[in-house]
Amino acid sequence: MVNFKEDSWLYALIAAILGAISIFTPSASQTTAGVTQQVWLGGFVSYLSGGGFDDWFGTQGAQLWYLGVSLVCITLLMVYSINSWRGKEFKWDWLIYLLTGLGMFIFSILFWTDPALEDVDIGFASIGIFIAGILAILAFVLDKFGAKLFGGE
Repeated sequence: MVNFKEDSWLYALIAAILGAISIFTPSASQTTAGVTQQVWLGGFVSYLSGGGFDDWFGTQGAQLWYLGVSLVCITLLMVYSINSWRGKEFKWDWLIYLLTGLGMFIFSILFWTDPALEDVDIGFASIGIFIAGILAILAFVLDKFGAKLFGGE
């Protein structure tokens, strides 16, 4: 029989891996007059292509908070899920799953509503972190309520 409380680390690990992959993809792009600008998380690195030139330049924005929160959440999920997989039991691992999931979920929505990103196409970075947040919340639900929801213990 499946013990959801013991296997919740797997969902947290999948969320951490998805979040880590998402950081390395563009978070937004915009094409204007044949020039495509791609912005990565944090808004601090952009790439312009087209029009016969390629240029890297820095931009500023509140998305640095999003990048920082995402990195902290991904790191916590990775550490707790790998240690749970190795057999270490944590009393409050469900709280870490909940807080990191909510952090990634809420900051993804705040990222999408940022006025600096109007008239742009949202990339996979914010969508992947949003999905990772949902998976982390699912890990919390399975860890805390799995036995009650699906029978057992």
